[in-house]
Amino acid sequence: MFAVQLTVPAGAAAPSGEAAAAAIQAALWACAAPDDGLEHVRARAVPEGVGLVLYVRAADEAAARSRARNLLARALPAAVRLPSGRR
Repeated sequence: MFAVQLTVPAGAAAPSGEAAAAAIQAALWACAAPDDGLEHVRARAVPEGVGLVLYVRAADEAAARSRARNLLARALPAAVRLPSGRR
């Protein structure tokens, strides 16, 4: 398992702040498929936007990064569509 650190820049595809971190985390879980190898997610507001650590099962670090980036690309559109009560 590998820890992959990513940052979603503020205003890139979702608003920043703790509510955005929670929305992105929820979207990651909602979009994750078994092939993504997602084991755990940590999301928090950081000055740059939303900081993420995805713990991903993969054969090597490059594969883990690829899986994490692909999952995030699928999840971000879902995160901005979450009802306002979840943000």
